[in-house]
Amino acid sequence: MKPINNILGLAEIEPWHEPVDGQLLLDDLAKLLRRFVVLPQSAAETLALWTLHTYAFDLRDVSAYIGLESPEKRCGKTTLLTVLSELVHRPLVAANISPSAFFRVIEETRPTLLIDEADTLLKGNDELRGILNSGYSRKSAYVVRVGQPTTAAAADPESDADSLESPAAVRLARFSCWCPKIMAAIGRLPDTLADRCIVIRMQRRTHREQCERLRHLDASNLRRQCLRFVLDHQDQIRAATPEIPERLNDRAADVWEPLLALADLAGAHWPGVARDAAVHLAEVTLEQNPMGSLLLDIFCIFIISEQDRLFTRTLVDELAGCSDRPWVETLKGKPVTERWLAQQLRPYGIHPRTLRIEDLRGKGYSKQDLQDTCRRYIPKSEIEALNAEPEAAKEASTP
Repeated sequence: MKPINNILGLAEIEPWHEPVDGQLLLDDLAKLLRRFVVLPQSAAETLALWTLHTYAFDLRDVSAYIGLESPEKRCGKTTLLTVLSELVHRPLVAANISPSAFFRVIEETRPTLLIDEADTLLKGNDELRGILNSGYSRKSAYVVRVGQPTTAAAADPESDADSLESPAAVRLARFSCWCPKIMAAIGRLPDTLADRCIVIRMQRRTHREQCERLRHLDASNLRRQCLRFVLDHQDQIRAATPEIPERLNDRAADVWEPLLALADLAGAHWPGVARDAAVHLAEVTLEQNPMGSLLLDIFCIFIISEQDRLFTRTLVDELAGCSDRPWVETLKGKPVTERWLAQQLRPYGIHPRTLRIEDLRGKGYSKQDLQDTCRRYIPKSEIEALNAEPEAAKEASTP
């Protein structure tokens, strides 16, 4: 039987013949990505760092995920995955994979997994979604199944000895799902998975935005340089404790830490570029979060109305006038209703109650009930922008 590496085409590469300048390497990776794909702000730099990370992921405790989202097809996701498949370490492109094949191929080959059409693949597939959720952290990146352990598992000195008594035995076995992953989807990735990703929101390019058509790309030299850079800096990568921007939440800090470690090693402008990218993409993700935008819009309705209590029907009427906000996607073309609003707010402990406003009685919400939840889930950048509006209006009206 052929080794699985050959079956999947995961050929090994030789490291570059001389030491590699990290700054120039990352510059070249970002430049190459921009040649073939129109990318949003900070995406080329982030993907350059992530590409290098695919050669170094086993030296860290967290492997950064990348999530590519787009509102519709023909936004460049598949082209980007094709370019990345020529750059990353041991690339394996999959548009359809079963949960059992998923963790077995990771256990045996330690690839970089590039998943296209994740919206279709993950729909109704709770098992695969759970495996992906657990796989970004080394400590939790395992599934337990009844079956014969793989060669890689048998070689693991930490494996349970009982599961390795006989190669032919069918016993409990632990399989790894630890490897770098990038997932492309039309629409939005599941919230629990997106929370573990650096999310890049792709858009269809305009006629003014030009890039080369992808034909015969040979990036073997860049791949060899990535491998050499990581081999020469293994100890530094493993021991690095990069400074994390304060504006990142804990999950974003975990995901960005291995990329920031590589940026610091590369030096020059890359430490600053990487941290700017981390803050920018994290804030964009929060701003595009459906629930955060819904809470902000509700809170704005309270502020504009100058009321502490509002009937549900009033909120529904006001929200129905919003058409371009992230939360509108969750309606799936249906109208805003009182029941829908209650369903969105219920997980946050916010429930409608009977209110009296002037001479009227009805179900509604109070501003006080919303305040604590809004503080926790509305992005800081949105609050700052909201607070800045009255100041800007005041300055504009001052002679």
